[in-house]
Amino acid sequence: MEDKLPAQLLYSEVNIANHLLAMKYEALGPIDPREPNQEYWALKAEKWQVLEGEARTRLCMNCAHYDNSPEIVEYMQNTWEPIKLQELPIDPAPVDIPGDLSACCTRWLITCTAMRTCDAWEAPWEDEDNANQLFKGPEEEEMELSLEEDLALMLQEVSGVKS
Repeated sequence: MEDKLPAQLLYSEVNIANHLLAMKYEALGPIDPREPNQEYWALKAEKWQVLEGEARTRLCMNCAHYDNSPEIVEYMQNTWEPIKLQELPIDPAPVDIPGDLSACCTRWLITCTAMRTCDAWEAPWEDEDNANQLFKGPEEEEMELSLEEDLALMLQEVSGVKS
């Protein structure tokens, strides 16, 4: 079964590095989903051009990239050792939420919790043919180059970080 699991479940270094990148490039958050986080949700509403109330409903758990397939959930519940978000080398560090549902993000290759979100959130019906990947403007191409460079640096930095 492990040969079919995503890298973020098998290698904590990948999971940590990709979390840091998702926070940097896609505003993964909020830091503590149990708090009101008005500023965070106001920024999301502005980014997505929706009301704040609607932005608050766009969570990882209802994103097209949220993989909570039975195989993933079973592995995460029985075998996987989760990373501790509060130990990430950033300030402020995200708060771990005991008991929050976890799954995998297929876009950022991270483990994700149900109550967070990021700028890359997509409704499940918007990603049927990966239309968002077909046309890339100069900004997206430039961001991909920065991501590759940052990923290499992040992997070097976190290679000593334990999960």
